[in-house]
Amino acid sequence: MFKNDAEIRQFIRISIGVALLTALELGTYALLGRFSTDVLLGAVFGMVVSCANFLALTITVSRAADRAEEGDPGKARAVVQGSSVIRLLAVLAVYIAVLKTTSLDPLASVLPLVFVQISIYLAEFFRREGKKK
Repeated sequence: MFKNDAEIRQFIRISIGVALLTALELGTYALLGRFSTDVLLGAVFGMVVSCANFLALTITVSRAADRAEEGDPGKARAVVQGSSVIRLLAVLAVYIAVLKTTSLDPLASVLPLVFVQISIYLAEFFRREGKKK
């Protein structure tokens, strides 16, 4: 699935970042007096979906990079673009289905999707100079 360990390490770092930011989110809800089971379950649900989405992105980009190295960069680009649309629609469908059928807190479940981007920015900011991407 992965060609080298760098992709796995990157996924683990981002997942840890998302988990920490989700814990911070839950702490904020608690400080505001809004913490409940629906908030907890919503945040955990959002964390799992956002990490699964990032894993799918990591796998897709890894496979596309392999295709590009084999001499087909156009097809690799098309695969990544097609995957982004499919992943977006899948995440949207999962959220609509779950939020329509459960009482999970919508904001608590959507925030972890943003936490992936924040974790990526933080990982890049704190990356040691001289290390390869």
